[in-house]
Amino acid sequence: MEAGVIPCELPGEGAVQRDRILSAARDVFAAEGFHVATMDAVARRAGCSKKTIYKLFASKEDLFFALLDRAKGEVCSVAIDRTKEPEAALVEFMEKVAGHILDPSAIALTRMTLTEYTHSPALLEAAERRGVGTARLSLEAYLEELGRGGGHEILAAEDEARMLMGAAFGAFHHELLIGVVPAFPAAAVRERIRRAVRVYLRGTRRPLGAAA
Repeated sequence: MEAGVIPCELPGEGAVQRDRILSAARDVFAAEGFHVATMDAVARRAGCSKKTIYKLFASKEDLFFALLDRAKGEVCSVAIDRTKEPEAALVEFMEKVAGHILDPSAIALTRMTLTEYTHSPALLEAAERRGVGTARLSLEAYLEELGRGGGHEILAAEDEARMLMGAAFGAFHHELLIGVVPAFPAAAVRERIRRAVRVYLRGTRRPLGAAA
């Protein structure tokens, strides 16, 4: 074992260990850049040996892609409460998603990823081949169900899900990403989300008596 290193390999801690390494990689990559950062630095940050990291991740690229998948998974795991009325359900969902996407650590990861993809087309191509970050949001399925219910006309759930999220917090995300402002008040984000959801539902609502 490397001198001064606390072993990560404790029984039953596989998932916790993996998450700790990914969090360490996120911090190191964001601070130093993916290409400059070393696995030694990640190991030091995680408090484990480099050997432990390589047991879980085949390479630095594999660690990078796993980090992106984790970030996407956090967003895609947000569920919609179908026991609530559409407006309340969508507002609650959007607020939870915004909490992930607008978080400072998520913004830093996105900035770093865009920079690395710009300077390393090969890394971007590898990510595309592996399908890194691709997943279906629960919002798409919910909008499809809303359309099948007959009360709303949903023409393209995937596109409409993206448009709704863009209207709800896309501008906030863009301004945080380019550093225009360091943060937005939570109340402002909530109000924008509520307005966006209300406008969307009114715009897609079928007139009474209209055929579904």
